[in-house]
Formats: sequence, structure tokens, C-alpha cells
Amino acid sequence: MRGLKITRYMSNKKSSHLLIPGPEGWEIWTTDADDQLQSVLDDGPLLVSEIADMPSAKLVMGFPVREALAVPFKANTDDDAIFDDLASMHLEKSGIRPEGNAGRLTDCFSVEQGEGQSTLLAVVLSAPEPGGLPSPLPDAFDISARFFPMAENAITLWRELGRWVFAVSSHGKLTYFQSLSGSRLSGETIRDVYLALTQLGLQGVNLELSKAVVWTSGSASDPSDDEVKAFGRQLGAEVTVGPKPAPQMPESISKLIPADARSEKRVREIRKKRNVLIAAVLVLYVGLATYFGYQYIELDSSLKKQDELTREIRVKHSEIALFNADWQQLAAVVDSQRWPLQLLYRVATIIPPSQDLRFKVFEASRERVVIRGESSDLKATSSYAEKIRRALKDYEWSLPPAEDDRKTERWKFNYEGKLKEDQKL
Repeated sequence: MRGLKITRYMSNKKSSHLLIPGPEGWEIWTTDADDQLQSVLDDGPLLVSEIADMPSAKLVMGFPVREALAVPFKANTDDDAIFDDLASMHLEKSGIRPEGNAGRLTDCFSVEQGEGQSTLLAVVLSAPEPGGLPSPLPDAFDISARFFPMAENAITLWRELGRWVFAVSSHGKLTYFQSLSGSRLSGETIRDVYLALTQLGLQGVNLELSKAVVWTSGSASDPSDDEVKAFGRQLGAEVTVGPKPAPQMPESISKLIPADARSEKRVREIRKKRNVLIAAVLVLYVGLATYFGYQYIELDSSLKKQDELTREIRVKHSEIALFNADWQQLAAVVDSQRWPLQLLYRVATIIPPSQDLRFKVFEASRERVVIRGESSDLKATSSYAEKIRRALKDYEWSLPPAEDDRKTERWKFNYEGKLKEDQKL
């Protein structure tokens, strides 16, 4: 049985309640006379639906970081009236589509606005799973990371429902958040954080991080001094460790609204329509299968006659097959486009003179090309990989992302191309 700290909820209609994930279980906070949040449920159950005596009035729920996707992006406008439309367009362009008929699962927040340019944070919420919503349903919803004050230009880590999560803030505003896979502040956790920051930089969201903050909960799951030092060294930033602060209500609550019980009726109607559609498709399928079956029999008979005619022609002109066999043996000599020096010339001439990209190993035969090299610019390796694919279209290329060599501080790539089957004589 988990240890719970429970205080009976006040019946004051002016009080607001916050349901938010804690380090190991759910927490409930209630505003006092000074509108400050005070904890009334500490270390609750892991499933929010298992909380008893849920407050029913003015309840705001903060979804766990792991149930939401943060997508920061730049916009060439400072008109906040079109931010939601820009966020929808950016998500669609990125191939991110919220689950339909599950309520409003997206929202957009302004991070920074300047003259004609803004940094925005689009949030996509996963549709709640069974047991993912309390009863009764809250009045409003938001993301847990938006309820905590963030330091300026910092990365902040804390535990949430047994897992580490982190958030990035720019000028004190939430810019990005993500759930991590590990339950300890290990090398894998640090690698995930570093990868996320690198991806943000590649997307044009440049962050000026001056420090890192690790929030503790006073439990055995808190990171050790060695883990914190290792995190600081790999991140290359000053790390501050301190207790997790009390949550605060944001200036404005998000527009996120998961579907309520009425969505179940909508799902049933959709399921009924889907069943009717499936039945219609099955009837159509049987009809088409019968039609194409008859066409197949007719075509098969025609092909057999054609094969017989082809065999007769081959017997009459057998010398053509002998000529083709001789030509295949000479292909490696007469096909100058696949000579090793010609292949080297073709892949070397597409390197822009201004780019720091060079080969370390080049191996070539008629049916296989191997290129190993390095560059100081990751974008240069990605651009060069696409140029190779276009320049040598007759090869099937394996172009894995370049790997960072920390010793040389350069990006190393290893590309391999194999001659396509339809190009082999």
C-alpha cells in the first residue's frame, strides 16, 4: 500500500484544485486564501483513475510530459491571431496528425516575439488511454511542465511518475519538453537530452542554454552527486540541484480538451458506419474477385500461347542468345561508366569546393562502391549523401547518418552503393 498524505478538501467554492503528476504518483494541490497552491495529496496512486474523493469544482489537470509531444518552430510573423493556424500547418507539414474524434488535442504557445518573427511551441496531446482520466472530469487541462517556474535559458530535469523528464526554457518561458526512457540519471538519459537539443538546433530553434537544473524529491530515486557531475560534464553546463518547487497556475490555461463520455457515442456511430462500409467493401471485393478471376483465366490462356510462340522463335534464332552471353562477359571492360576511376571522378566532382568534406577510403568495383570520409559540418554530409544518390542513380545506396567523432570533433560517414539488379547485364 503506497503511503499517502491526504487532507480533506475544503468546500470553499472559490478554491481551485490542481491535479498533477508527482515523482512516483499523482498529487493534488489546492489554492489557499492567498491563492497559493498547497499540497493535499502527496504520492498518490500511479493511475489517476484510482484516486478517491476527487474534488469536483474548479479542477485543473496537468497531463504528464510523456503523454504530450512538444514541437517548437520559428514563424516569420508576430501576429498572434494566426499562431494556431501556423501551428496546424507546421504539424501537418511535419507529418504529425492528432487522433481524430478525441477532442482538441493541440495547442500553441508563444515563446518569444520580435519584429516580424516569433518562436512558438506547438503541443500535441495523446488521446487518453483507459484509466488516464479521473472521475469526475476536470474543468480544464494543460501540460504539467507549464505549471512550474523555469529558470532563464536553462534545461531542467525532474522525475514524473517514475521516469525522468526534462524541459528547456528560453527567457523563463517553456520552449521544449520531453519524457526520457530511463528511471535513473544515467548516460542513456544524458544522451537522449543531448540528441533532443541537437535536433532542435537542426530545426532552426537555437537555444542559449547557460545552465542546467535538477529538481529532487528527497527520495531514494534522487540522483547521486556523481550522476549530477557526469551530467554536467557531458552537457557542458553548470548544474544546480535543488528541491522541486511548488506548482503555480499559468497565466492562461491551455485549450486542450480530451473527448468526454459523449465521444464514446461518436465512436460507436463511427464503428457502425465502418461495419457497413466493410460489408460493402466485401461485396465489392467478391464481385471484383469473380470478374478478375475470369480475366485471369483468359489472360493465362493467352500467355501460354505467347510462350509457345516465343519458344519457337528462340529455336530459330538461337545465335542471339550466344551473342548476348559473349557481350555480358565483356561488359566489365566496355562499360566505361563503371570503371573505378570513372566512379571516383563522378562522386568527387559533386563535392562543392567550399565544403570541408574529404574521402578517407574509396573502394569500387563494377557492382559495388564504398566511400568512407569525414567533414566538420553535419549538414554537408547529409547534402552530399543526397547528391550521391542523384549522381549514381544506377546504384542502390545505403546512406546512414554521419556519426560524431568526439576525438577529432568531425562527422564521419560510411556510404555503400550496390548496382541495381535491372542494371546488371
